Amino acid sequence: MIYLIGWSLLVISLIMTSLAGFRTSCFIYCSLFFLLIISFFRGLVGTDTYAYELIMDRLSNGFSLAGMEPGFVFVSWLLLQVTDSASLTVRLVGCIIFGALFVYLHRSDKNEKFLLVSYILPAFIYQYTMNGLRVGIAAMLILLATQQFRRMKTSSAYILGAASLTFHYSALVSLILIWASKVYWIKVSNILVVPIVMLSILVFFYANEGYFSHKFISYQDFDSPSTFSGVGKILTLLVIFFGVLVSNLFAADKAKLLFLGVGSMFAFWIISMFSYAGLRFLDLLSFSFPLCVLSAYSNRGLELGKLMKLSFFIAGLIAVVMSYRNFLYEEGIGPSPFLPYRLIAL
Repeated sequence: MIYLIGWSLLVISLIMTSLAGFRTSCFIYCSLFFLLIISFFRGLVGTDTYAYELIMDRLSNGFSLAGMEPGFVFVSWLLLQVTDSASLTVRLVGCIIFGALFVYLHRSDKNEKFLLVSYILPAFIYQYTMNGLRVGIAAMLILLATQQFRRMKTSSAYILGAASLTFHYSALVSLILIWASKVYWIKVSNILVVPIVMLSILVFFYANEGYFSHKFISYQDFDSPSTFSGVGKILTLLVIFFGVLVSNLFAADKAKLLFLGVGSMFAFWIISMFSYAGLRFLDLLSFSFPLCVLSAYSNRGLELGKLMKLSFFIAGLIAVVMSYRNFLYEEGIGPSPFLPYRLIAL
């Protein structure tokens, strides 16, 4: 029930903010604060919460990467030096994600506000602050990076993008998608840029060969449940693709975005039929593709059209239904399921 209240507050804040002409963010701030309370005061709630507490326990015995990303380990280790509590540290990491969201909201324009409250928060807020903390921080850094590009602060945007990799290496997929959506494909100078980017990716994978070998082996052990795995993500993406098709963007922008988005979706869906990694890639695409769309609007100096806004809103509703379905399906399963929701023992 508490999750439904949080999602309902987001819908109310979207309506009130829209009625105010997006001149205020106070309703969104209030919703974010309520979601922060849900996240911080939870007990063993959130699929990976128990695993993260075990990780923090291990880190409390000494600094060790132990096959994890260095940025996440370093931040967690610093927090442990202050709190000396694995449980509290896990929840403070979630607070960092909310802190990034508050910063993003403070700097947001109308388009960013709408995307945040209509799609990003409904689709990812519980998963990224109460479950996948590493990918959650990485995603927020990418979110801030795209905002900095819009604000013409390219140096800090590149730094934030690079920092996201130190919290979750899979952020590279999102970064490549966003980069591909921003560059001019027919520009002669980019013929040289593409090989450099590909070489950099190969160097990155080689430098972290042990990590990716371990992930590849672990994903081999977790096959996708069925051919229809990832259908929820695909439905949300199809709605957004349709929004792009009928949007007020230029035809060239639509063609590039749809080619990139649809092509990536089919590639990741095929992978998901054989490996759990494909589902992870679909999740990354469902987060990063809307940012590609937002960047296209920013580059043209356009506001989101009504049909584009409607597609984001419907995609957000689909994501909510699929998320809550998963919560119900996994109720009581494992040491820290999303349901039933429990308060932390103080």
